[in-house]
Amino acid sequence: MKRCTLILPDAGPINSLWVADRLELLLALDMRIVIVDAVYDELTSDLSYLKDYEVELFIDSNSPPFVIAETDIGKLEREKRRLGQKLKKNAGELAMVDFMSDEGGITEYLSADEPVAILFEDTGLRLIAKPPNLHLLSTVGLLRGMEEVGIIQSADAVITEMLHPTRPGRRPQDARRLTDLPDGTDEPAAVGSSWKPD
Repeated sequence: MKRCTLILPDAGPINSLWVADRLELLLALDMRIVIVDAVYDELTSDLSYLKDYEVELFIDSNSPPFVIAETDIGKLEREKRRLGQKLKKNAGELAMVDFMSDEGGITEYLSADEPVAILFEDTGLRLIAKPPNLHLLSTVGLLRGMEEVGIIQSADAVITEMLHPTRPGRRPQDARRLTDLPDGTDEPAAVGSSWKPD
């Protein structure tokens, strides 16, 4: 399997994998995983909530391969939180734009001409002038690729668990809406493009 850097500029993939109780699948890739700081802060903002607590424990216990990428927006929002000031509702999105456009952001990972994959669920993610070593990958596509190379037995089983959570501590309101599944579907089979690592 060809290794690359996996970048998470939005919270969706982590939230979806937590709902399915399959966060460990990220470790099975044996790749560096970069999370934008404001996204990490969003994922772990309320440690009284089981998801936030378990996600923080998982990421912090597995660093590396997890790396938190600092952004100016993330720094500003953490300082506001420290001072008890009101936070921006779209801080994660702004931090993603900051990371994708800043010299010290994604360009740092692309400069080595090694493959970089952006794992996302946010349909608003758009890139202009995408370099050839940068790839866009949805959570569904990742799971289908993992099935193709034998890392998991069934992508559909994981996707179904994301759509209809049954694992301990997961509630019906934790169910995910995956952007590359047709609206209203309860059947993930044969939907979504896959990614197969070399």
